[in-house]
Amino acid sequence: MQLDKQALVKEVCARLSEELGTMARIAQDAAAAATHEENKPENDKDMRSTEASYIARGQAERARELERSVALLSSITVRSFGAGEGIAATALVTLLHRGSKLVCFVLPAAGGQRVKVGATEVQVVTPTSPLGAALMGLSEGDEAEVPTPQGTKVYEVVEVR
Repeated sequence: MQLDKQALVKEVCARLSEELGTMARIAQDAAAAATHEENKPENDKDMRSTEASYIARGQAERARELERSVALLSSITVRSFGAGEGIAATALVTLLHRGSKLVCFVLPAAGGQRVKVGATEVQVVTPTSPLGAALMGLSEGDEAEVPTPQGTKVYEVVEVR
């Protein structure tokens, strides 16, 4: 697997920045809707403006979260991992689960993002996610047991770089 980890970080940041732009527009629209004349309460039981303000607050918080993630990933130091080294942040990990290959990039933010490089799809996992937590400290040849609602999944660590 010859993937450029620095390029992967830049691609993840680009995707988060794009999502941030969209989320910022949505947050502005939600804030405008919260104070719009149509959302003014008609009586003391009318909750339209309150509900609209909850939505606006949630959208604004998501935008701030995306800003923090982009800032964090933009300044992260990507390191290489040698044979026998344990998995930590910025590790690119190849796993096998029931004959299927999964490539994970361990980052402190942007969990769940997927980046396709050539024919390889790379999934970002955070150390706080169930899979990321199970991988931390493991090295090639180890197995990660991840509890899921469907039962425990076992992943074999094939490569760490």
